[in-house]
Amino acid sequence: MWTTFAATVGGSAAGLTGLTFIVVAFRFDVVATSQEYRNRAAQTVSLFLTTTVTASLITLPQPTSALGVELLAAAAASATLLSVLDQAARRGTSRHARPTLVVALVAFAAGIATAGAFAVTGSTKGLGFYAASALLGLTWGVYGTWVFLTQAGTDQINAAATPHDQPDPAPAA
Repeated sequence: MWTTFAATVGGSAAGLTGLTFIVVAFRFDVVATSQEYRNRAAQTVSLFLTTTVTASLITLPQPTSALGVELLAAAAASATLLSVLDQAARRGTSRHARPTLVVALVAFAAGIATAGAFAVTGSTKGLGFYAASALLGLTWGVYGTWVFLTQAGTDQINAAATPHDQPDPAPAA
């Protein structure tokens, strides 16, 4: 019942992975020089790849309990990778984890894990959690790609432009 949805989501995620690589290549000058942007780009690709891989697992003919173990493993690997990349993106800065990002990434991995837990018991009733996670992963990934396209490097441009845009100080009397 879920194979058509999974195939659609997996194909979408695979296509968006390619788009993300194009956007990163387009903005390579900024992404390559920024530890934060490199790690955020890797997070975005990780969201898409996790969605692609888990969709492939769902479409693969296999016992439901085997699918459950695979989904649990994928959720654990994804959560670990996303967490490491978030910490790496913030390394060397005074920034704290952004609550919205943390909630989105935790919900993404938790939905896949919940679907896996249901499947381990032989039930496919938890695949709705997978569906929600897959859609969240696609949405958050598209948002991340949009940020790279439209905002990457603007902080450097704004910092460089600011001194020149300020009016000259009034001459001393």
